[in-house]
Amino acid sequence: MAKKKIYAVRKGHKTGLFATWAECQKAVSGYSGAEFRGFTEKEEALAFLNMETTGNVSGDKAKEAAGIVEVPENMVIAYVDGSFEKSIGRYAFGCVILTPDGQEIRKSGSGSDSAGVAIRNVAGEMLGSMTAVNWAIENKYPAVEIRYDYEGVEKWVTGVWRAKTPLTSKYAAHMQEAGKKVKISFCKIAAHTGNHYNEEADQLAKSALLKMDEEVRI
Repeated sequence: MAKKKIYAVRKGHKTGLFATWAECQKAVSGYSGAEFRGFTEKEEALAFLNMETTGNVSGDKAKEAAGIVEVPENMVIAYVDGSFEKSIGRYAFGCVILTPDGQEIRKSGSGSDSAGVAIRNVAGEMLGSMTAVNWAIENKYPAVEIRYDYEGVEKWVTGVWRAKTPLTSKYAAHMQEAGKKVKISFCKIAAHTGNHYNEEADQLAKSALLKMDEEVRI
């Protein structure tokens, strides 16, 4: 017998957990920017409720653009980006992780899995975010802020966009599960505007397209 769904509303007229779709619908109907999802497990619904949708610890955009980013204690900031090259059928990700003590960790990789190739650079965008969150957990940081330029990185996780494909569903589930172990927040960065670390993540992704001796996939 299928488990009964529980509905989590993070942004709406009312927020919290709801036992029926009718209650959930009443909480979000007519609310601009409502964020809600249905779950079969209460723990997953609670993780969704507790995940921050936005964050921006940098108050000085000019400094950030120049590569001067102050990272608060007990968290890391990760800039992520993806790339795709049709001629060789590969997607790739780039990720720059900044720590409070000034370390800069660079991660990148590429793959040619058919499902990833089908969504082009989006596969890399998601892989960059997953890599950053995994690194934060492995290195025992309690919080990570993902700075991205493709909206799906955040919106599939927060439920603003419905994850309709196997890969986007897998990505959202991975991030929501990770959210039980590390506090995840998101911050959108405008693409190709000269932001130092965003541009570096982009270049890491492009360079990784040529790393054909490895395969990464969602």
